[in-house]
Amino acid sequence: MIKPDRRTVDEILQHPRWDPLIATLNTDSVTAPQMRILDKFLAFIEDRQIASIWELNVSECLSFDAGYQSANRLRALKRAMQAVFPGQPAILVLTDAIRETEAANRKPGAAKPRMRALKVSVPADELPRHWTDALAELEAGFDRGGVIAPSPEMIPTYRMKLRQLAYSARKAGVMEGFSTDAIKAYARDMRGRGLAAATQLASFSALKKSARYVGTDPEVLELLSELLRKAEERARKAPKNKYEKLQKTGYSPVAIIDRADDLLKEATTLTCPQSQQAARNTAAALALFSVLPVRLADTRLVLGEHVYWRDGVYALHVTLSKNGGTYDAQIDPRLNCFIDALILRGCDEAWLDQMREDCQKTKRPLFIRNDGEAVGYNYVSDCWRRVYETGEHIARTILHTFLGVERGIAGTDMAMAACGQTSPATAAKNQAEMVGKARRLQGQKSLAGLVDDTHMKLFEFI
Repeated sequence: MIKPDRRTVDEILQHPRWDPLIATLNTDSVTAPQMRILDKFLAFIEDRQIASIWELNVSECLSFDAGYQSANRLRALKRAMQAVFPGQPAILVLTDAIRETEAANRKPGAAKPRMRALKVSVPADELPRHWTDALAELEAGFDRGGVIAPSPEMIPTYRMKLRQLAYSARKAGVMEGFSTDAIKAYARDMRGRGLAAATQLASFSALKKSARYVGTDPEVLELLSELLRKAEERARKAPKNKYEKLQKTGYSPVAIIDRADDLLKEATTLTCPQSQQAARNTAAALALFSVLPVRLADTRLVLGEHVYWRDGVYALHVTLSKNGGTYDAQIDPRLNCFIDALILRGCDEAWLDQMREDCQKTKRPLFIRNDGEAVGYNYVSDCWRRVYETGEHIARTILHTFLGVERGIAGTDMAMAACGQTSPATAAKNQAEMVGKARRLQGQKSLAGLVDDTHMKLFEFI
């Protein structure tokens, strides 16, 4: 029978292992039970001859808890460590051990991930065989039916539109293929979902190209052409909702960074670890992509692969998904705090250098959840949407407006470079449309006093 541990805090501190800590230890903030379990853990580490915090791993924590049926003992150890060693990276390792213990104790049925229900499409493996064959040829780069194979990055879009068409056909009880009945069912569903005219335009355009590539009746192609013409007309007449969204951003990356800074400070006041990590992620998503507004597909950054620490600054190196071009940028040091916060995850800044090196070595995703797993594909846009009710794509419009006002044509060139855009048509469109609108706003003094030379240094990487 194990003798109960009833040592007091003073008795525990008599051991030599506590000598280096006595001067800084606030004994009023810890309880005797916390000190007892923490002392046992430190003794365990000594027996294992673990000389550095960086040698501590989940396996060691689980070994300490061997023989216990639940994670309660590890939770008590975590609370003790937070009280005595706040901001210690070992707390993150201990949290992972708790999570692993809970998963092992969970009933098998509860461990199965819940599959997301498809509401407007069918699974890709349920597409008609001749469609999947055509998609395979598209991915291989073969031209067919007078249609040039698109870039590999566009294939998922075509596949999704075919999955949606199959769903609409199935829902309407008609053949899953390119028929007038199926196309009409798809058009009805598009209208029923209340999609923007521009979204319908892109969808019908992708479907028409797919139909030509697969090969279909002229009647079907004519119907798609008619739907495409109507969508183009509606898109031209539709009010530009993005301008309403723009107002909420302050028309300025500087205003967005200020909002991100507020969120980062707010994270330190929250008590829920999930909320803390969400606030840190949102702050970084707003700040970084307000001045580096790459496409959503290019926001899945990895430390040590896309983001590097060099000579006191973070550098970005990304291969753009749309055109395969290289996107290199040196991030302004004033934005370092946002990346630092994602690396530290609440730990003390004293550990930053080692944690940064470890993240780069292990190729850790920049944006992770509280449980250490990488976030989903749409996560960065979701962060923007929670704050500004619109996705991350609005950052490109903001930057074109902002730099166009401040620098004219030169500003448009800067914005094009920052957005990773190369098309002359895009440059002309943004110069005429966005800058013209922004100048009217400036004439109304909506942008008065918004920017100074210090703020413009954010864009020196361009």
